Amino acid sequence: MRLPAKLLSAIRSFHTAPRKAAGKEQCRALVLTGLLAVFLSGVPASTPAEAQTSIKVVVNDIPITSYDIDNRTRFLRLTSRGQAGRKQAVDQLIEEALKFQEAKRRNVTVPDAEVDRAFAGIASRAKLSPSKLSAALRQQGVNPITLKNRIRADIAWGRIVRADARGAINVSEQDVIDALGGREEDGSSAARAEIAEYNIQQILFVIPSKASKAYIAQRKREAEGFRGRFTGCDASAELAKGLRDVVVRPIIRRNERQLADSAEQISRTAVGKTTRPEKVEDGYELLAVCSKKSIRGASEESAKVRGELMNERGQQFSRQKLRDLKAGAMIEYR
Repeated sequence: MRLPAKLLSAIRSFHTAPRKAAGKEQCRALVLTGLLAVFLSGVPASTPAEAQTSIKVVVNDIPITSYDIDNRTRFLRLTSRGQAGRKQAVDQLIEEALKFQEAKRRNVTVPDAEVDRAFAGIASRAKLSPSKLSAALRQQGVNPITLKNRIRADIAWGRIVRADARGAINVSEQDVIDALGGREEDGSSAARAEIAEYNIQQILFVIPSKASKAYIAQRKREAEGFRGRFTGCDASAELAKGLRDVVVRPIIRRNERQLADSAEQISRTAVGKTTRPEKVEDGYELLAVCSKKSIRGASEESAKVRGELMNERGQQFSRQKLRDLKAGAMIEYR
């Protein structure tokens, strides 16, 4: 089967785009690579009957069945051009189970609608409808659910890692200089640009770990009400006094490159206002923009190196965290 020109273009444009540490970029890499292999392969694979499945691995209290392993093995063979096999499938499913368990423990949820949007976005970039992407996977013996499970796990895990990495991962100016090999940058060789610098205040509406869905929904409404009444950082502590379990953090200074995933929503927020409530590990978070100014940014080369270092350290942090979970897990092979 020949690869459609539009799909090939989507694959090429993806591989030449800048990489980010965010979970959605990792999902896109995984899926588009798999999609490429799906269309390159012309022989449909057979799907084993689920009725014949048996439990092969138990990760704490989550079973992994032979059907899960067979299905994931076929998927990995597609995405790796036959290089990955059953062992890699088992390892991946174990890690996925650990991610889901950690997300459940920390009350991190990924709604079906969000997974479906990500799936539809992947299909759209390849000039396909979601149903056609699903059909292409099924043609190769891969249940689309395995892809959606991977997307859901990566989104949830990305949120957990970002929450834990706040303040734990930092790249100093010296780190950037060292990575550049000690070269002094020439302002004429790399364009310098103005970037935004903000004074930001975090307001957290705390939610207990075992809170009910009704209470979580109530806290979201309270956070939205606070946002509607917010008039500026000087009055935030006073405004929070009449509310239960609301934490107002000290003001911090960050430029747009240090904000990572929050940069876009911060940039759309006026001074004296807050972002929309976002669910984080401990509750609902609002980020108040206390002030904003333009500063002279680092060169493009420095910015690129800084991003690469942040991405590398973020990946190391994620891998170590997953290794720690695996070391403390009860994994039974049958």
